[in-house]
Amino acid sequence: MKPIKTLFFTIAVFVLLAGTMLVTPEEGVKIGEFNFHMPTFGEMFSTEKEEFADVSEIIEKQFDLDSLMEAESNTADSLAAKNATAIHDSLVQSIYKIDITEEGRENLARFFQKLKSGKTTRIMHYGDSQLEGDRITANLRNKLQSKFNGTGIGLRPAVQPYDFVFSAVQTNSSNWTRYPIYGNVDSLVNHNRYGVMGAFSRFAPLTFDSIPFENTVLHEAELSISKTTISFNKTREYRRMRLFYGNARSPVDLKLLVNGNVVFTETLKSNIDYDVVSCDLPPATDNVVLKFSGWDSPDIYGLELAENRGVIVDNIALRGSSGTIFTQTDFKHSTKMYSDLDPGLFILQFGGNVMPYIKDQKAIDSYGRWFAGQIKRLRQSCPNAAVIVIGPSDMSTKVKDKYVTYELLPAVVEALKKAAISTGSGYWDMYQAMGGHNSMPGWVNAKPELAAPDYVHFTPKGSTLISNMFYNAFLLEYNNYLKRAI
Repeated sequence: MKPIKTLFFTIAVFVLLAGTMLVTPEEGVKIGEFNFHMPTFGEMFSTEKEEFADVSEIIEKQFDLDSLMEAESNTADSLAAKNATAIHDSLVQSIYKIDITEEGRENLARFFQKLKSGKTTRIMHYGDSQLEGDRITANLRNKLQSKFNGTGIGLRPAVQPYDFVFSAVQTNSSNWTRYPIYGNVDSLVNHNRYGVMGAFSRFAPLTFDSIPFENTVLHEAELSISKTTISFNKTREYRRMRLFYGNARSPVDLKLLVNGNVVFTETLKSNIDYDVVSCDLPPATDNVVLKFSGWDSPDIYGLELAENRGVIVDNIALRGSSGTIFTQTDFKHSTKMYSDLDPGLFILQFGGNVMPYIKDQKAIDSYGRWFAGQIKRLRQSCPNAAVIVIGPSDMSTKVKDKYVTYELLPAVVEALKKAAISTGSGYWDMYQAMGGHNSMPGWVNAKPELAAPDYVHFTPKGSTLISNMFYNAFLLEYNNYLKRAI
């Protein structure tokens, strides 16, 4: 091609691109599932760097409120004590606090009274995929058990749906199946008695009640939970096992082995919708194996490994859930299980899963009302329990070549806060606590990384940091309760 033709071709290409840039809307053109973008002239010639919130001060200012209080109380010198108090007060001011009304504080005071007494006190931490693998919960559990006593990992599903769990190693024989109440619900489940973990598990196939039951196939299954060396020490101490089950059409033999030795046997009842079996575990329990044998399988709603005193913290991660499962389950059935578990506090950490799908304020308002309905349902089952809602983190979506906060995320945060406050619950704003608008890129780009490259989930280090931030806010409320109680 001659130079003059090359020049004209190049000019034609530039004119075509410039024309396309001029006529393409800034928000792009929707083509099927794709959004076609062209840069504006301002974006093409801009020398500005990508902007996101500076979260360095938030990250660098993290501290342990327990250690701070201990250092202050151990300072004998009067001048040093004044300095320690000043440092304490300054750092306390930096804690992102729980939003709560006087009604909410009264509800929380009942829980704090029980916590202070040293009696068995249960916290049920429900959430979405931010909690998978015991993230956030593990650090919170360790801090609470270290301060208020208690051991164990709490309530666990019979089938662990996640590949990695920080606090224990769990294995199952190959014939187990998990049936969740959310997501892809199995059409063979013709009831809504799912227990309190949003799913039950079985080792024998489901059958319709209308089909006559036949004792033709003996089903045997195994479930094993072992300590892991990477978990916190308190988590590795198992003092008691409880199994929650129901809905078997034939009795099932259960053997419990500890470190390879049979320590407990029981026949699980048939034709009942709910029951629980309990067994104390010997000291130095490293491994627990449950062996089942029967013509049918019960629905297993959960397995607890904990202690008869102190704090129990359950991690109940519901991937893909927006936290609206509680009104879907059988009220009487779940209330029976809640009665045995006796939770003093529900922590509900949801909101992130609605972000890719919610389109307008009307949908946000509806979600807020639905969520308030979930809290009311939990209060019906557990009238003495307190509730703290943790809202979603900052979440980024890619717009052209930049990661920015979902446009409607602040409105979802406000809707959840309204739902919490209107029901006498506390609300901890994780979105604002981590830096607010466009803060997630700061966590992703931190060294070491505190959030994953999906710009949604925290890394293990980030989970620990955000857990510590919430714990400080929680402990501040507890300390204020103690001051009011004097």
